[in-house]
Amino acid sequence: MNLLKHSALGILAGAVIAFGFHSSADAQFYKGKRVNIIINYSPGGNTDIQGRMVMRYMKKFIPGNPRLVFRHVSGAAGSVGANFLADVGKTNGSMMGIFTIPIMFQVMKDPSLRADLANDFVFVGSIAQQTISHIRVDSIPGKKITSYKDVLFEKEHKIRTGGHGPQSSKDMRTRLFFEALKIPHQPITGYKSGGKMRAALHKGEIDMTADSLAGYFGRVVPQLIKPGTSIPVWHIGRPTADGDIVHASSVPKDIPSFKKVYEEKFGKGKRPPRLVWEAISTIAGTREMLRIIVFKKGTTKKAVSAMRAAWAKTIKDPDFRKEYKRVNGSEFGGMNGVESGKYIKRLLNVKPELQKFLFDFARSHPIYKK
Repeated sequence: MNLLKHSALGILAGAVIAFGFHSSADAQFYKGKRVNIIINYSPGGNTDIQGRMVMRYMKKFIPGNPRLVFRHVSGAAGSVGANFLADVGKTNGSMMGIFTIPIMFQVMKDPSLRADLANDFVFVGSIAQQTISHIRVDSIPGKKITSYKDVLFEKEHKIRTGGHGPQSSKDMRTRLFFEALKIPHQPITGYKSGGKMRAALHKGEIDMTADSLAGYFGRVVPQLIKPGTSIPVWHIGRPTADGDIVHASSVPKDIPSFKKVYEEKFGKGKRPPRLVWEAISTIAGTREMLRIIVFKKGTTKKAVSAMRAAWAKTIKDPDFRKEYKRVNGSEFGGMNGVESGKYIKRLLNVKPELQKFLFDFARSHPIYKK
């Protein structure tokens, strides 16, 4: 799958986001109206943080200045919120979703996700976001962790990792990493947001988790890294057209990619088994549209046009871009609605062999053995 060619960053370099023009007749479509914004994770999590920030700026450009009301519909690693919008969402423009995309559920055909992410929604836009894993410095008894290498070469103590659910990208990515790197670990899952996982890590319930850039720079750095509770260890990286996985430009250079970490342990040029590598590459591709802004399919064209136009103006807004960089530690990367709709179809075009591998791997999670 050629992810670089169609990546958010590649699209951004072109005519990024010039989209969704509306006529003067549509200019007051939202006047006096309310828009319910469905967020598919709990309050205080990374999706909530970024969703509210985006809408604070986007609201300036929505014609008619509607009132925005946020609703949290969480569960099943974001699937419950996506199902809610697809099942009962309004098509009159009064309900919109800002989701962390539960794409692995659809890739694996997990029944928890009834919504078809490619066909049940109309895309307004999407946001690219890498995630950074971080670990408590006291996670290994008798040792203070000062580098990812202390984790990489651990042979005995099980690192307790946090997650949302066995089929979530976070759980899949973390388990694939640890098993490929042959590091002892104990997955602990079921947390409903990044905020709840950070709280669990702070209390010592888990040793390690991962946060998107919004949560990492906005919450993890001031609350956990600077006080000395945790250190960053690695990020997944960005897939390329030739099947490689490289360091993501949005991540600080001293936080290595999975490829670098793997080669550190097993030798330059070495790779894990083919399906493991393809699985990690597929999950890396989802970082190019980690968060999506969508309407239910069939929503009135006036609403879609108005919101796409507002999105186009928002991501060109100097104040938004400055705030985005401050909160996320990197420049904005994302796609317009049309390109988002095309990109997700490419992400979902997974070979049956890999699909079965991912499904079986998710089902091998220890939670199913209880």
